Amino acid sequence: MRSIRTRIAVTFIAISVLVIALLGVLLSYEIERYFFDRLLSGLRTETNVIHSLLQDWTVRGESRDNVEKDLTVMSLAARMRITLIDSSGVVVYDSSVPDSLLGGLENHSQRPEVVEARQKGTGSNVRTSKSINQDLVYVAQKVAVPSAAVFRNLQFVRVSVELTEVNRVMYEIRFKIVVGSIVILLVVLMASRIVSRRLTSSLTEIAEMVKEIKAGNLDQKLPVRSNDEIGRLAELINEMTDKLKADIEQLKKLERVRSEFLGNVSHELRTPIFSLKGFLETLLEGALDDAAVNRRFVEKAYHHANRLDILLTDLIEISRIESGEMKMSFRYVDAVSILKNLIADFSDAAAKRKQNLLIDAPDHDVLVLGDKDRLRQALGNLVDNAIKYSPEGATTTVRLMESERSVTISIADSGPGIESVHLPRIFERFYRVDKTRSRDVGGTGLGLAIVKHIIEAHSSKISVTSEVGKGTTFAFDLNK
Repeated sequence: MRSIRTRIAVTFIAISVLVIALLGVLLSYEIERYFFDRLLSGLRTETNVIHSLLQDWTVRGESRDNVEKDLTVMSLAARMRITLIDSSGVVVYDSSVPDSLLGGLENHSQRPEVVEARQKGTGSNVRTSKSINQDLVYVAQKVAVPSAAVFRNLQFVRVSVELTEVNRVMYEIRFKIVVGSIVILLVVLMASRIVSRRLTSSLTEIAEMVKEIKAGNLDQKLPVRSNDEIGRLAELINEMTDKLKADIEQLKKLERVRSEFLGNVSHELRTPIFSLKGFLETLLEGALDDAAVNRRFVEKAYHHANRLDILLTDLIEISRIESGEMKMSFRYVDAVSILKNLIADFSDAAAKRKQNLLIDAPDHDVLVLGDKDRLRQALGNLVDNAIKYSPEGATTTVRLMESERSVTISIADSGPGIESVHLPRIFERFYRVDKTRSRDVGGTGLGLAIVKHIIEAHSSKISVTSEVGKGTTFAFDLNK
């Protein structure tokens, strides 16, 4: 019973046996009752016929001998026993008993069918006849005949037939029901084997596929042969396999990114830490008392410590963004006001590098949906990069252009530009176009990655266009 195929077959057979047995019993009972009712109805008809004949014979003045002969012929022809009983219960005629023996018969007044006929006009009963020692079905009818009848005081006409014929017919019916049940069981057995084989073959195939998946083989596909639950299960396993493959690829990619990230972080941290240690060791070894170098070394140590602080701050920031810990607070804010404040914040930095920092925006308020602080952070990173990487005399323009349902914000500089080979990767963490120059100006390699995440959190996408020697433009859209 551990096999599903065996369970299905046994279940089918058990249910079939139960149903067929119940149906067989009910059918046999109903047929027997129907047959018996028909038999009783036929016997009642016979009693009516005999009653009519007796009345007719009386009118015609037939002799008793002739009447008894006719009744005997009827009895033999119809294979039934005819009994005539007077009002006191005495048998005056019986087709199965000679006249000479009638006097020895018991009084029939208390026979069940006679009692019922006396009360209701007709009665019936099934029992073993004491007179002839056979199982009979009796039907008695109360009759009224003229006083000049052949059989004086006649009150009941009773007919009966042997149950042998009835039992023979019922035996044949029951035999046919049993044979039919056996045939049905054989058909059910064959059908259950076919159905169970189809079901279990599909399940076995699925089990083998799952075993392969468990072993790490994700390249196989289950054939979907039906639209039922098993077919749907095969589809789901195929979908699960595809998802597992994608997840594994994603995990491998994440592992590569993690390794690269750890390598980059280690490298980025090592440089300022190594420099800090060098300056501090120099100071501890005697330069601390040298007025010509001590202040310069302390300033350099502070510069590297500040760079380390900025790097760690950016690492924490991008970690919070990527983990979802940093929640955005979306409200309708004035984009023009954000840009004007941005220009004011970076005007001194641009002036120190003798650069121009311009704004091109409408004079009226332009409301956009976004997080004011995060937009300010992203725009600040872009403007800071434009100032840091552009030469003296360069111009950085912050522009806002309106359309019906959105605005486009762009930051364009006239710096050295970026070669096209670098453009697809500049938003990756720690990716630098010019590593030496990036460190010289204090870049951490995370600024553009942070910008990308913030803009994507606003359901937008940042784009970059650049031409070497002419400058670079970053742009993104916001919903009004």
